Amino acid sequence: MPRILRDQDPEEVVESEELDEKKIKALSDSTRRKILEILAEEPSYPLEVARELDLEKQKIYYHFQKLEDAELIEEDHEEKVSGGSATFYRSTAPSYLIDLGAEGDKFFSTRTDENVKKFLQPMLDSGKIHGNIVVGSPEEHGPDRVQARDGHLAGEVALKLGGYGQKNSNVVKLDTEIFRDESFDENMILIGGVLTNTVTKKFNEDFPASFEGENFPYREIKTPESSYSEDAIGIIAKTENPQDSGKVVFMIAGVRNSGTEAAVLAFKNLEDIVDNYSKGEFYRVVRGLDLDGDGDIDDFEVVE
Repeated sequence: MPRILRDQDPEEVVESEELDEKKIKALSDSTRRKILEILAEEPSYPLEVARELDLEKQKIYYHFQKLEDAELIEEDHEEKVSGGSATFYRSTAPSYLIDLGAEGDKFFSTRTDENVKKFLQPMLDSGKIHGNIVVGSPEEHGPDRVQARDGHLAGEVALKLGGYGQKNSNVVKLDTEIFRDESFDENMILIGGVLTNTVTKKFNEDFPASFEGENFPYREIKTPESSYSEDAIGIIAKTENPQDSGKVVFMIAGVRNSGTEAAVLAFKNLEDIVDNYSKGEFYRVVRGLDLDGDGDIDDFEVVE
């Protein structure tokens, strides 16, 4: 089992499990992350957790099942509670990591990168995350009545942010929530293009490189230098929030799903993407690569 070294102290090492794709998808839901945090502290049972989080019984059982299916929690013991029997669950590991392919059985916490810190400001400030990751709703919505399919990618973006800062409240929101609350004047990371994420569509023209055209299916990204329509093309962009000049908006999107996956993969490697970043607007166009030939994006290259 890999180990994480805390605070560069060789005496304080925490056993850790690797986060695979199934676990990342399960953790893309903020409620399930809260449940996991509770169970990491000590074993508990669904109804007790439901009371703590003020959730309905049916919903808590649904989330427990998702976590158990992803092997993030497991049964600990049974106990008599209020005249009945309750099954207590616990986290399967005290911490989790993503294996970056390094050899050996130790995983040491990585040094944060100053350029990345600058790039994430002011969403990142003094080790705190101020803002939200916004994904398209999985329900039909917006003028094109689409269903987003990239919400699970928010988990990967959140994990990257978690290496640089913390947030006490939920970090992921749906685009429909942003429109409902009219909360456009915040720091935001928008995942998905103008077809699937209506907030991306609202801010599209404010980015230094953006999606071209006004009509479905918006399959072209235009930059000051060129334009791209390949499915696996993605973009990472940053601009000042036009609703509040003290806030910023990031876009992580692609021409199609494979392009968005490539952009998220690039975001996970920001240290290589923003190595010369100073301040202000920014964009990088990337192309997703399938190096092992299994049909999935597993690498990327910067094309602009």
